[in-house]
Amino acid sequence: MYKKIEHPKVFISYSWSSKEYQEKVMNLAERLQNDGIEVIIDKWIMQPGNDTLNFMEKCVKDDTVNFVLMLLDKVYAEKADKRTGGVGIETQIISNEVYNNVGQNKFIPIVFERDETGKVSKPTYLQTRFYYDLTQDNFEEEYVKLVKQIYGREIYYKLKLGSKPVWVEESLNSPSSLNLKILNQKEKYRALEKEIYDALLNDEIVNKSEGNDKSKNVLQVYSNYIKYRNVLLEIFLKDYDSKDLVDNICDFYENIKQWNKNNNEIKKEIWDAFIHETFIYLIAVLFKFKNYTAINILINKSCFQDGYYKNIINSNYYFYSNNYNSISSSKCKLDDKVYYSGMAQLWIENIYEPKINKDEFTMADLLIYNLSILLLDEQRWYWFPITYVYASNPNFNHSLRGFSIKLKSKYELEKIQKLFSTSSVEKIKLLFESMKLYMENNKDRVRYLKSFDTAEIITDFIKVDEIGSVK
Repeated sequence: MYKKIEHPKVFISYSWSSKEYQEKVMNLAERLQNDGIEVIIDKWIMQPGNDTLNFMEKCVKDDTVNFVLMLLDKVYAEKADKRTGGVGIETQIISNEVYNNVGQNKFIPIVFERDETGKVSKPTYLQTRFYYDLTQDNFEEEYVKLVKQIYGREIYYKLKLGSKPVWVEESLNSPSSLNLKILNQKEKYRALEKEIYDALLNDEIVNKSEGNDKSKNVLQVYSNYIKYRNVLLEIFLKDYDSKDLVDNICDFYENIKQWNKNNNEIKKEIWDAFIHETFIYLIAVLFKFKNYTAINILINKSCFQDGYYKNIINSNYYFYSNNYNSISSSKCKLDDKVYYSGMAQLWIENIYEPKINKDEFTMADLLIYNLSILLLDEQRWYWFPITYVYASNPNFNHSLRGFSIKLKSKYELEKIQKLFSTSSVEKIKLLFESMKLYMENNKDRVRYLKSFDTAEIITDFIKVDEIGSVK
């Protein structure tokens, strides 16, 4: 538990390296000052004739100084180890006189510049210390964590204790798991199909029960299907870069959907949920391992299903289902809570960690929503990301915000351009201009009726003219 500090004061220790580096240091000092943190730094305090040693010792030992920020670069590390210059003086004060007498959290190492090889330079006495890194693409995320620590606020909040995952009781020696070790990719899908067709989910007990018993039985039937979901996810994780991936996946889903047409109500709900949920996981896996081409194909690809005009539909309709009335209402009834979606709540409670975590899953759901707007011709309805309300944790690396901000970089844009079917920055900008125009023309943002928060879109975090604007 952190001790909250309403008006924090920090002393910045740094090396006088190049002129550009000193300007960078001062920019950080100004930003901290603007964020309500009183900064003590030599350039703002020292005057000609002042005693440098006295100034540094006073700043380090001053009880009103909450933190000493040590900005590390190659020059700082060398001077600290050799005990030369102002940095050397500060090092002696910190390491010899103060370091063992003051709480360790007062001294915060910050990697502020790497050497020419990209290596982090740290003084010997700081080698084992945790540090913040303000040199990488995640600068903003690290800066936020730093400021939170300075203010004595929690960086991460411990979640309430959840329920035991259903897969805890599953055997690791399930027939499917054993089969996957010896089958090729296509045979894996066929073997899983057969197990699904033969699955005994005991769904008949639902129709023989009422009230809470019926709700319990619905969720029990649902929990029995999760092992098949897990097997499919393991196939995705092993074969995400296979050249036949898209064909095998589409054949698999087409066969399952065709078979599911004749199932009873609860069984049909469950396998519709299976298709919907595993498709989100599929996109999460492909995004995690940077198979952007496959994501683009799956979003754009025409799918075939009876009951639609000319039997041809796109991913908006093919992989998505809102037919979860029994499952969702049963979850809400048993928990005595009004969830935005009982189905989404079940997905989050049974997330396939550690292979794919909640942030990666909800990010994938939002990504499908965004890509459907960007890549598909104008639709009456776009993919609704039913898990978006669970994407509130601002994890920069696994959030739509983090992904969006990276689009400013030409380097990052070049890596992910296959998501957009073009290598032209101008054409990518046109896609986002169309998205922006669509959102402006549709004032009612996508959201649950009783939710204040709306589903995020990429242009919430980046302007179109910022795309590909920096190196």
